Amino acid sequence: MLGRLGFAGRLMAIVLFALVALWAVGLGWLFLSESREEIFRRLFPVPEQVSAIVQLIEKAGPAERPLILKAVNSERLQVTLTQERPEASADAMRRPLAERFLTLYLQSLQPRDVIVLRSRTGVPRWRDWRLGDYWRNAGRSVRFAVSLRDRDYVVFEASGATGPRLLGLPPGFGVGLLGALIGMAAVIAIAREARPLRQLSQSLGQFSSDATAVHVKPAGAPEIRKLISAVNDMQTRISELVRGRTLLLGAVSHDLKTYITRLRLRVERLPEPEQRDKAAGDLDEMTRLLEDALAVSRGGFAAIKRQPVDLTALLTGIVDDRRQSGAQISAELGHTPLIVLAEPTALRRLFINLIENALRFATRCTVRVLPEKDVVIAIDDDGPGIPADARNAVFEPFFRLDNSRSRSTGGSGLGLAIVKQIADAHGAHLDLSQSPEGGLRVRIAFPQAS
Repeated sequence: MLGRLGFAGRLMAIVLFALVALWAVGLGWLFLSESREEIFRRLFPVPEQVSAIVQLIEKAGPAERPLILKAVNSERLQVTLTQERPEASADAMRRPLAERFLTLYLQSLQPRDVIVLRSRTGVPRWRDWRLGDYWRNAGRSVRFAVSLRDRDYVVFEASGATGPRLLGLPPGFGVGLLGALIGMAAVIAIAREARPLRQLSQSLGQFSSDATAVHVKPAGAPEIRKLISAVNDMQTRISELVRGRTLLLGAVSHDLKTYITRLRLRVERLPEPEQRDKAAGDLDEMTRLLEDALAVSRGGFAAIKRQPVDLTALLTGIVDDRRQSGAQISAELGHTPLIVLAEPTALRRLFINLIENALRFATRCTVRVLPEKDVVIAIDDDGPGIPADARNAVFEPFFRLDNSRSRSTGGSGLGLAIVKQIADAHGAHLDLSQSPEGGLRVRIAFPQAS
C-alpha cells in the first residue's frame, strides 16, 4: 500500500500507524492492568454510589432513613423513597443497558428490581444530531430506581453527567479531539516539509524534456536545502554540456558540409559516369549521416513549438506518397480527425523514419489506429522483426542488429534514435512488439489534445 504513496503520504501514514499502535497498546495495557469492575468504577462513579446508599438505607431503621436521605442528597444527586414502582411513560423511557450495568454492582445485595428511566424530551434523532445538542443533552436527568427488601423503592435522580465531564463532554472525547487536532497539525507540517521535494521533482521532470535548467529555491530541512542546491548545480552543468555538444556538432557539421560541397563539385568532373554516380551517392550518404547525427545531438533537447496536428491527415499524406513510389503500404485510419499537440515537421520525420525502416526490411507495411483511450498509432510489417532482448537497444544511437556495419543491410543506426527522442519530446510512449502480420509492430501512444 505504501508503494502508491508519495513522500508526504508515506510520512502521514507512518504517523497515523504510530498513533493507532500507541492507542492500541494503551488500551490493551488498561485492560490488562485493571479489572473490568475497576474500570467501570473509575469511569462511572454514580452506580457505585447507588450501591452504597441502598445498603445504608436497608441497614437503617425507619426513623433514621430521612436523616440518611438528607445526608446523601446533593446538587447532582437527589435520593427519595417511594412505595410505587416507577414505570415508563410518554415522557420517560427505560434504559435496559443501563439497568444491566447497575445490576452488576448490586449482585452482592441479592437480586434486585432495577429500573432506569431517562426523559424523552429533547432527544434528537440521529439525523438531526448537532454538536450543540450534545452539550444540552449531557445535562438531562436520569432516574434510577432500586427495590428494597421491604418492597419500597429508592429513587435516584442524577442531573448532569454520570461520570467525569469537561465542558459537558467525557474527558476521553476531549483527549481524542486534541489528538485529532495535533494529528492535523502534524499532517500540515509534513506537507509543508515535503513541498520542496515536490517542486524539485517537477523541476527534474521539466529538465529531462528539454535540458533547460529550472532552479528550485532551497527550502526545508538543511539536508533538503543541500540536496536542492546540488541538483540545481548539476542541472546547470548538464545544460552547459548539452549546449556545448550541440554547438560543437553543429560547427563540425557545417565545416564538413563545406568540404562535401567542394568534393561534389570535383566529382562532377570525373570522366566515368559510373564512378561519378557512386561517388555522388557516397557524398549523399555522408550528408544524411551528418544531418542525422546533428538531429540526435539536438533531439529531445530542441525547443518544440507545439500546435494542433491532425494525425489522420498527416499519415494519409505520407502513405499516399509511399504508395505512389511503388511501396506496398496500406492505411486503416478512418475518417475521424486525431488531434494532438506536436511540432508538425518533427512528427512527420518520426513517422517517415518508422515507415521507411519497416519497408526496408519487409515487403508489406500497414499503418492503423488502435481503439484505445489515447491516440495510438501502430505500424505493422511482415518482416523478420526484432528479437525481444534487442528491442530496447535499437533506440540507442548507432546500434544496428547487423554488426557488419554494411550500408547495404541497413542505415546508419540513427533512425530509431531520432524517433525515440522526438517521441519523448512530445510526451509520447513508444514500444516494440510482435506484429499480427508476423513482423514488427511499432506502437506510438500520444496524449490526446483537449
